[in-house]
Amino acid sequence: MEEGTIVRWLKAEGEEIEKGEPLFEVQTDKVTMEVEAPASGTLAKILVSDGETVPVVQVIACILEPGEEAPEEWPIPEPVKEALIPRPAVMPAKVVATLAAKRMARERGVDLTQIEGTGERDVITSEDIQRFLEKPPPAVIAAPPRIKASPRARRLAQETGISLSEIEGSGPGGRIMEQDILDFLATQKLVTPSPIQRITAERMSESFTTAPHFYLTLEAQATRLVEWRERLIPAIEEDAGVRLTFTDMLILLVAKALQDHPLANASWEDGRIRLVKEINLGMAIVVEEGLIVPVIKDADQKGLADIAGERFGLADKAAKGKLSLEELEGGTFTLTNLGMFGVDEFGAIINPPQSAILAVGRIAERAVVENGKVVVRPTIHLTLSVDHRVLDGAEGARFLGDLKSLIEEPGEVFIGGSRQDDLEAA
Repeated sequence: MEEGTIVRWLKAEGEEIEKGEPLFEVQTDKVTMEVEAPASGTLAKILVSDGETVPVVQVIACILEPGEEAPEEWPIPEPVKEALIPRPAVMPAKVVATLAAKRMARERGVDLTQIEGTGERDVITSEDIQRFLEKPPPAVIAAPPRIKASPRARRLAQETGISLSEIEGSGPGGRIMEQDILDFLATQKLVTPSPIQRITAERMSESFTTAPHFYLTLEAQATRLVEWRERLIPAIEEDAGVRLTFTDMLILLVAKALQDHPLANASWEDGRIRLVKEINLGMAIVVEEGLIVPVIKDADQKGLADIAGERFGLADKAAKGKLSLEELEGGTFTLTNLGMFGVDEFGAIINPPQSAILAVGRIAERAVVENGKVVVRPTIHLTLSVDHRVLDGAEGARFLGDLKSLIEEPGEVFIGGSRQDDLEAA
């Protein structure tokens, strides 16, 4: 974490506070969380208001101990990181020169630290000083011509961060007027990204430029998947209290497929492949602030009812901004589904340091060939994005082929992952 946004203060100036008591809420690049008071006393001064974004270790408020008087001037809210990190003293470079060179430099007023020595072991000689004195003075760059603008236009440009060089003036002689600034601003629309959007952009840019992506796409018949969902909906609703979705079913099927393909569940770290035993499925969720990926831990060890309930809870927390860091960490593979938006097929960017991500389109009735005849069946498009540093095309294709088989005949997985009374009810 490099910076955070103060969402809101939970205490007002002048209030008494206890150490460990929630003091304010801060939004990081992932979640919004409460920060506890580091000491007891009086919250005497708030230096950073709600909605402001500040770097880590910046002073944002002052707490006075009982009986302590307020200072005449409050500290300026500046980062204190430099004060916290001791730095070694910078020693001045030692200048080595001949006696004649030192005397010549003293007489001519030359700073020896500006001279590059050419003598043995870089010793500065009289010839070095003479060459320095004979060098032509640096060229003087003429200042750019002053842009003509009215005082009100200059003030507005300064307040809005607009460079006058971008504006074409409509006044006499090309003079920039206030209305010219307003007209320019009307054509601009800059939106500051949320912390989640910013970190997502940074991570996805890093992933796409460092991990060699390639994509594998296939179409799977979803007839059995649709049938099983209809059979299991009542049992899952009774058990978990939520409605079973295709995403829930795919999470379980993907987790089971990963058991036989450890490289698809691995990660690339510091030039090596890290293999992990846990299968933790991240599911991409779009919230108002951007894209967030909560994680269902040990998905391959859970039943459909557990996955459906956990998926619903995580999605609800994500919408409310209440996810904890633990619920966002530890993912080993990510599933992203845009089928509910009517998307048929797309390729996703890998969530680093994971080695693969599965993009799922909508289930729709499409023409397929069976026994030489064209028939209409519900199908689903799957696109696997793969980091070629970890697994090659053949291994990625085998994983995707096994997943296709599970989607087309999922009964064994769902029977093994459901309680007996759920199956009897279905």
